[in-house]
Amino acid sequence: MNHPNMGHNRQLTSAPRPRPSMATWLFAFWCAVLMLGCASAPPPAPPVTAPAPQTRAERVTAALNTLGFEKKDDGWYLTLPAPLVFGFDSDAVSDTGRSDVARVARQMRELDVDRVFVYGHSDNVGAAQYNQSLSQRRADAIARVLMDGEFPANRITAKGLAASVPIATNATEEGRAKNRRVVIVVQID
Repeated sequence: MNHPNMGHNRQLTSAPRPRPSMATWLFAFWCAVLMLGCASAPPPAPPVTAPAPQTRAERVTAALNTLGFEKKDDGWYLTLPAPLVFGFDSDAVSDTGRSDVARVARQMRELDVDRVFVYGHSDNVGAAQYNQSLSQRRADAIARVLMDGEFPANRITAKGLAASVPIATNATEEGRAKNRRVVIVVQID
């Protein structure tokens, strides 16, 4: 089937377009200007304000939370499980424990913490007098690390409490392990 245009080499040309008149250009220009005038201005940027300064209590609270302290009625508590800080039946602070406690000491010094209590605890296995002595030596060892971290010695009180304040049962090995600990208590005004 032959298409009527097949075989013909006819070139299609478009007719020249008429140029817009000056009146058309002016009309388009004024329409654009009017449309821009109708556009609403963007909302003003909110004023830049400096953050409210934190109070000392807010700074101390934030820092103690970051360090792992827990807020209780009578102060901020940081519990150091004995196995992470001390070897079995030892009052020598491990390298990791020393580093962690020194970091805490530096932070507390920078925060100008008023008072720190270091309490050594034990389980109830063995002689009471021995547990008292071990818990006191461990509290003293942590207090020395705090002082090595340049926390003022006159703001530290160290006390061995032996098995007098258990946090778990002493009837199981797991409970006894939880009871062997040193607790740093921070009090702020």
